[in-house]
Amino acid sequence: MLKHKKYSNGLNLIVCEGGAISCSFSIMIGTGSVNETAKNNGISHYIEHMNFKGNRTYSSYDISDIMESSGANFNAYTAVETTCFYAQTIVDSLEKTFSVLSEAVFNSLYLDEEAEKEKGVIIEEINMSEDSPDDVCYDLLMKAFYGDDGYGRTILGPAENVSSFTKAEVLDYLKDYYVAENIVVSFAGNITLERADELVQKYVMPSIKSSNKTETPVHNTKCLCKNLVKNKDIEQAHIALAFPTRAYGDEDKVISEVACGVLGGGMSSRLFRKIREEMGLAYSVYSYASRYKTAGNLNVYAGVNLNEYKNAYSAILELIGDIKKNGVTEAEVEKVKTQLKASTVYSQEKPLTLAQFYASNFLKTGSIYDFEKRLSQIEGVTLDKVNEELCTLNENLMATAVVGKSVEKLK
Repeated sequence: MLKHKKYSNGLNLIVCEGGAISCSFSIMIGTGSVNETAKNNGISHYIEHMNFKGNRTYSSYDISDIMESSGANFNAYTAVETTCFYAQTIVDSLEKTFSVLSEAVFNSLYLDEEAEKEKGVIIEEINMSEDSPDDVCYDLLMKAFYGDDGYGRTILGPAENVSSFTKAEVLDYLKDYYVAENIVVSFAGNITLERADELVQKYVMPSIKSSNKTETPVHNTKCLCKNLVKNKDIEQAHIALAFPTRAYGDEDKVISEVACGVLGGGMSSRLFRKIREEMGLAYSVYSYASRYKTAGNLNVYAGVNLNEYKNAYSAILELIGDIKKNGVTEAEVEKVKTQLKASTVYSQEKPLTLAQFYASNFLKTGSIYDFEKRLSQIEGVTLDKVNEELCTLNENLMATAVVGKSVEKLK
């Protein structure tokens, strides 16, 4: 049973009662790289790391030792619009693990000696990302689509930013974004709303305040249609295309989900069959969507032989052109609809996924996610709607990115 409570200070609590022996929870803050500036790009991710490096009650070692000794599966991540701290635990350890994670999130000390060490860790994470050309290609594609601001910023930020972050900058950022009305605490599994409320009242409410911030940053949400290239001495060429599509809160986004699935969502998709199976141009080729509060983009990615990346690019455009001209089939649409319905059902059997998903959806839409509505929306998608959606893939409203050795822009 799904329950929701909003506190007087603006904090939201969501509890999905039952369905598991264990209990999962997340503390999610509605901030990420989209809220950053050129000067502090990367600070959301930096704070996520630093929140595990010691607070007024526990040292860095204490946090990991207590959580692991309790049998908890815990971690955190930073995304474009959210930062999440989460854990899955047995019920006997729930209060202890929730208290430790809450203390880490809201009462970290950001000690200078820990900061210098963690900056080195994050810079190595940035270096690791640079050694993953598909990650580089994705970041480059977002820059080509949205530019240097907002959704175009990387989550990790540049190394020079990370090296320069100060405690004062961190505290200023926390004051703006780690505030009650920008936080959702969510639980799923073996717990009741009453028990969750007790934990929130005891361990979260004393540590958070409301915000005085009234400005909402305005970001570019339209494709800039740029074509960017990054030369790297690697064996493959990595190419990506991005088209404008529906934002996260669009009531009809499920239509574009089905369209994306038909185009390149699996081994029987049009892209996989054409580019890999028929032409043998790529090992990895697929389409996926990036959806945010106010914008969205449908992307196509392929990792190909350095000598074939232009042929692969032309073949992808030719395939999209053929789909727009001749349409896809009822069987393809029904297959993807079945896949989406199945994944929707499967997700409801994973409490940790539910805890994070309910929180993320609430921060992006201000509403409680309705799985039954989701299934109904999928069922309502028709062949005509999917074909109309695929016809919106306009080459004139497309951004591209290519990463590889001595590669050139795609158009």
